[in-house]
Amino acid sequence: MKNITKYLIIVAGIVLGFACVKEPTMSATEIEQRSLKAWIEKYHPELLENYQEEGGYYVEILDRGVQDSLPITGKDAWLWVDFTARDLQGNVCETRSWELALQQNTYNNHTHYTPVFRFSGKDSHTLLEGSYLAIFNKLKIGDEEFEARYGTRLRLYLPSTVTSSNTGGTADGGYEGQYELDGDKPAIVDMMVYGHITNPVAYEGNRVDSFANINGGLCTEHKAEPKEDEESAEKSMRRRLTRADSEEGEEGEEEVDTRPLEFFDGRWHQPIDTLAQLYVNYAYSPARNTFDYNAIGVDTLMYPSENGYDKGKIYGSTTLADIDRRINEALVERFGEGITYDEVLEADSLQTKATANVWYIGRFLDGYVFDTNIDEVREIVFGDVGEAGEALSFETKKPLDNDYILAWNYSLPTLRLGQWATILTVSTYAYGISGQVGAHTSTTTGDTSAIDYANYYNYMSYMNSMYGYGYGSMYNSGYYGYNPYYYGYNYVPSNTNTTTITTTATEIPSYSPMIFQVFVEK
Repeated sequence: MKNITKYLIIVAGIVLGFACVKEPTMSATEIEQRSLKAWIEKYHPELLENYQEEGGYYVEILDRGVQDSLPITGKDAWLWVDFTARDLQGNVCETRSWELALQQNTYNNHTHYTPVFRFSGKDSHTLLEGSYLAIFNKLKIGDEEFEARYGTRLRLYLPSTVTSSNTGGTADGGYEGQYELDGDKPAIVDMMVYGHITNPVAYEGNRVDSFANINGGLCTEHKAEPKEDEESAEKSMRRRLTRADSEEGEEGEEEVDTRPLEFFDGRWHQPIDTLAQLYVNYAYSPARNTFDYNAIGVDTLMYPSENGYDKGKIYGSTTLADIDRRINEALVERFGEGITYDEVLEADSLQTKATANVWYIGRFLDGYVFDTNIDEVREIVFGDVGEAGEALSFETKKPLDNDYILAWNYSLPTLRLGQWATILTVSTYAYGISGQVGAHTSTTTGDTSAIDYANYYNYMSYMNSMYGYGYGSMYNSGYYGYNPYYYGYNYVPSNTNTTTITTTATEIPSYSPMIFQVFVEK
């Protein structure tokens, strides 16, 4: 009996010991990795041998690209990368393709559908993590190694750890698809490498010079010589601003720069002699001038389809030539042709007034209109006017104190009242290396002192989806932690009607040269 009792006690102890052993648990990351592998095994088993240890993703090569071009691996470079992101069900959550945006009914006239332009280097990068890993590293494709290069098209099957992590993914500014990517969910990313450069400053400088040379010519003389039949006493409309040498470093007196009237010759001239790749065409008029936006020199890199807007892609289907014709007609009808060659010296300088009213059209060098304050132009290119445009007030006495880009502050003081002109500039005097993030902005009108809980939560959900945390990881924009909640909110049930208007700001990529058509009111 004692032996039996002892045996039973031992057995009970063993059972109890087994009962105390915890079942093994897996992290969300491990579960997602297993799920992604299972999905690949079912739908694309041929890609199992293309698994990348760093990042834990799978690669499908759609196009190897131009094989005699240099691979990007290990280089510090700026890249043009086009991509579309989907979930595993094929739902589009982000795209840079205007054709796909049209199919998805997400096309936005304010969106510039071009590849992203991002830095990628050995120590830092501004790309989506999965894209960076695929472009910057040697890829294991079966038994061989592959390096991305010009023209390479890849399909990446990415876990959330290298896309948007647990926050999900979304885009803004017209690049978003019909669906958002949920948190802790894999993504399929189709991407194409359009090219890379190591010196973006030199690249955009070449583009600006090419544009000027093809569209009227670039004045290379420091000072133009007067024609024999012109009197030397003739003065140009051009002025430059200088700073006087002073211990306080205060802005000095304006220095009048006397130039011959040849600055009205249709060529591009420097408003400030010391500022490279900032030009003004003083003879421009919408009644006389159109531009060739496919103005890329043979020695200047151009990614495929960069001239797409010139060939009918703009705003879905309308040709750029038709857009320009309608814009020019509207500008002449509203503002006139501007002062003529003979009227230049008789017209008052901007600096005869404390402020000047300026109307403008801002464009990229492919012709795309990214901004304007002219209602007629907004109607033509965007399909709606939105809020009525107003002339911008330009301070003439201290132009460098204006809250405008440097290209304006240096160039506008050289104009005359009633004059048309075009300003051509590199990003140094515009939006620089940072550019401008494309985004939607919502404005709500009406009595908002009272609102019901349902609308309140819908509004918060809307804001979170618009500025969602995944946006920061996709674009490295710093939107993490954005808190749309209003402190001091008081709940009062109400049936008040409100109107919400959503506007879209166009994305301006890093190192974007641009052109401005400007008119100064008399």
